[in-house]
Amino acid sequence: MFSPKAARVDTDDEGLRRRKGSATKVELVKSSGAQFQGSFAAGARHEQWMTKSESGISNKIFQYLFSGWNNKAIWRAAIIEFMGTLSLTYIAAMISVAVLNFESAHLPAFAGVISSVMISLFIYGTAPASGGHLNPMITFTTLLTGLIEFPRAVLYILAQVAGGSLSGGLIRKGLGRAATLKYRGGGCFLDNNRINSVTLGQAFFLEMSFALISIFLAFALGLDPRQATLFSPAVGPALVGLSVGMLIFAAGGLGFPGYSGPSFNPGRCLAYSVARNNWENQWIFWIGPMTAAIIQSIVYRLVPPFRILSTSDNESP
Repeated sequence: MFSPKAARVDTDDEGLRRRKGSATKVELVKSSGAQFQGSFAAGARHEQWMTKSESGISNKIFQYLFSGWNNKAIWRAAIIEFMGTLSLTYIAAMISVAVLNFESAHLPAFAGVISSVMISLFIYGTAPASGGHLNPMITFTTLLTGLIEFPRAVLYILAQVAGGSLSGGLIRKGLGRAATLKYRGGGCFLDNNRINSVTLGQAFFLEMSFALISIFLAFALGLDPRQATLFSPAVGPALVGLSVGMLIFAAGGLGFPGYSGPSFNPGRCLAYSVARNNWENQWIFWIGPMTAAIIQSIVYRLVPPFRILSTSDNESP
């Protein structure tokens, strides 16, 4: 039986060298994963922040923009964000199609419950490796609040956009043109020309307000360092999933003709737009969440969940 702590490996002359009476012991060391303040994995957050004092505003800007790009761990984490976003948006579209095929009056309830489980599982699955963002809105907010560094934010958002784009192509390929158009690619659509539909202003306000509640709860339940102490480091992703499910239930039950409701995940909306090749009014599903991110960052700066105690390297502990 294979032991995860140690393995015996025989080697030969072509790179794996065999030697009589001896063997090489290989110890498998657990990867530390993505360790940064904006992670949904509470155990992967640094308890102390190390900052470098730079003289001059130009040096500080240079440090902010260019420091960290050579960190291989960030690039590896971005790959996980790509795969996670790809998988999440793809299966979310398929779940949307499956729920619609039930032809039940309780579709919003089904969507809310399933989304709670889905989001929780994806955060649990990706948080140790990447922090479990899987949403450009979350990454942008953690950047504005100073919880992640600039290179990580850029790579994560690019990975999420790429994952959503590829997911859209896979949705189109899997469902075919007719079914994709029938189910609108999975959601995130607004035809404000329909009678009794929402106006663009209403849709923007709904998207922004739902996104703001989503971010507020994500920070309060998943990113607040006090949660791990008061409850448990393991409950954060489940609570975030429940909050998203609650919002999806509310969004799905609005009932405006030609409007799928708030999405509060631009990456998901990108996937569905690519699938149906229709970009009408898609700016709402991006500008709304980004506006909410700015508002949340202001609140976070005004009422941070911790106090910063600054110590110098020269001071004795």
